[in-house]
Amino acid sequence: MPNSKIHGTWAITLVGNVLVRTTAGNFNEAGTQACYEETKTKVPHAMPWAGLTNASLWELSTSASLKTFPTMRNWAFENGCVCVAVVIPSPLHTEIHRRQTGNFPPEMVSYFATLEDACAWLTEKGFPFTPNDYPHNAFVEKIKNAKNAGSDREV
Repeated sequence: MPNSKIHGTWAITLVGNVLVRTTAGNFNEAGTQACYEETKTKVPHAMPWAGLTNASLWELSTSASLKTFPTMRNWAFENGCVCVAVVIPSPLHTEIHRRQTGNFPPEMVSYFATLEDACAWLTEKGFPFTPNDYPHNAFVEKIKNAKNAGSDREV
């Protein structure tokens, strides 16, 4: 795997005590591992924290990549994470993600169709966060624009 090309893109930012990850595209094992390693460098170690994952542009992952998800999720909860809100594009994505990450109870991990709903849930859990706090709008727009440009070329 060290020589594997990374597939998948992401942005990770700590906003207060909410670790915000935005993922896009298809992830392979190398991409998942690289995202995980970056995540570990950005979590706050001196306080409880929450995760907000915007996976609305995630297109899925290879089976080998999905097998690393439980390890990642367990590491987070062992290292101060209290809860995780995941914005996900479809019920199918939700089911795949839920099964592969260990089927945590909904008070620990919840899935949402919108960023607004995920932010409201985090706020209820004691981690105040609004869509205005979301730091990756430029990243999301860049991915959407690249996707649109790619589909325009194929037409």
